[in-house]
Amino acid sequence: MKRILFVLLAVLMIVSAQAAKTIEERVDSLMQTRYNVNEPGAAVMIMMGDSVLIERYYGIADMETECPVTDTTTFNIASISKQFTVVGALALQQQGKLDINTPVGNFYPEFTADFWDKVTLKHLASQSSGIPDSRDRSSRKNMIYATDSTSMSYFPSVEQLKFNPGEYYDYINPTFLLIADVIEKITGEKFVDYQQTDIFNKCGMLSTYYFNPNITPKCQSHGYVIKDGLWQEKDYGEETFFATRPDGGIYSTVKDLARWEQALASNTILNDSLLELAYTPVVSVSDSHLCDYQRRPNTYYAMGWFVDKTPGFPTKVYHTGDNGGYQAYLAKYPSENLFIAVLENRNDKDRWSMAVEIDRILKESGILLCGN
Repeated sequence: MKRILFVLLAVLMIVSAQAAKTIEERVDSLMQTRYNVNEPGAAVMIMMGDSVLIERYYGIADMETECPVTDTTTFNIASISKQFTVVGALALQQQGKLDINTPVGNFYPEFTADFWDKVTLKHLASQSSGIPDSRDRSSRKNMIYATDSTSMSYFPSVEQLKFNPGEYYDYINPTFLLIADVIEKITGEKFVDYQQTDIFNKCGMLSTYYFNPNITPKCQSHGYVIKDGLWQEKDYGEETFFATRPDGGIYSTVKDLARWEQALASNTILNDSLLELAYTPVVSVSDSHLCDYQRRPNTYYAMGWFVDKTPGFPTKVYHTGDNGGYQAYLAKYPSENLFIAVLENRNDKDRWSMAVEIDRILKESGILLCGN
């Protein structure tokens, strides 16, 4: 009997190794069609548990120095940063210092409109607050060099909501600045310092940081767009609202993002109940008449994460990011303990068709089982 079990285990290990090889070869082939060696490229990683199915680096990180993308290259992950802000707040809830269902008005007595007593932090985190994005756009220069504080300055003057809190999905960025500001009020620390110490460092994300216009780390990439056949740098100094941090200001590597996923899965930062709360759909994206960002069938927004419930696949929890020339995709299938990260410093390739193809490869390789 023991011999039979040993043989079965050996066969399973061989099949698993063959599947991993197939995934590696097929995903690498897919990526080779997206990137040329002398152009901006990407960092790609897929993991299942602790097993790396593929880790590859393509193209150029800095076109001026011709420095290639490597495992130490940091990319702006743009709106993927939102989940870190949400987890920072939920970590305080776990400590009994915060309740995500608290109205925003409790923290801002200077916000005098009645609706601030109805809009909660959870509404902010789930893109369902109804608060309009009416930041001052009269000066492009001010938009390019906007900061967290200047981007928040319009909130006291908001006179009415677009809809009742929790009623619809409407994707906006500055509400995450409010969550970060509440974190500062509770901790007495600067938001970036709290996140560095209590989130990044605890997860072992030692190459991850918030953008600082005064510091350019050695391994930081640049974002690029192509115009008239030429690559042009497009990040800070070229793109509006680039430097705001709680909604889109993190730079990271695929290795650090894998550590992030492992820390979440192992309850390093949040317990299971709070993690489940973060992943639970709050509002339908598919039915929104206000916003088309990620609006596809079977799609919802939770708190800092989109949730995809496509029939025939397990539930996918993911987020995308777009900032200047950067384009990012971070996804997980929690039931399969599967993690996918693609960080690009160019935005000329269709991201969702790539994501769909990766999912198809994983399913055909037997990694993704039927769900939903």
